[in-house]
Amino acid sequence: MRAVAIALLSALAACGQNTAPSPPPTGPQYENPEAIIDRLPLIDACLALAPDRRVVTIDPTANLTLRLSGEAGDLDCAVPDDDPDPARATVLPALNDPPADAILFVRAPGENPGGECYEAPEVRNEAGELLGWTLDPEGC
Repeated sequence: MRAVAIALLSALAACGQNTAPSPPPTGPQYENPEAIIDRLPLIDACLALAPDRRVVTIDPTANLTLRLSGEAGDLDCAVPDDDPDPARATVLPALNDPPADAILFVRAPGENPGGECYEAPEVRNEAGELLGWTLDPEGC
């Protein structure tokens, strides 16, 4: 009886756990993902406010402001009063051009945004989960 109880508890403990390994990288990898990973909560909050924008421009020196771009134009997304809570993010008209060292990022899911020109480098977290891709600012 005790062995049955242990087997049942083991089965219940494993229920819902995904033991499948993360899919392997399928293309080039972005080598310095920390600036993107650190801002993921803000990126997700901003993209939820402007779902028609797909490209996120990250200024490496600004932790609380992002540029969102798409066919509808550019917007800035910021958290007012230096509040680190991404739930307080708001979108504003785009003001200043991003710096030359800005990171262009496209959030997963989706297809690699490099198109026919190139394969955009993947951004993955430590567990290997695909977070998105970085874009070449020069394009094709």
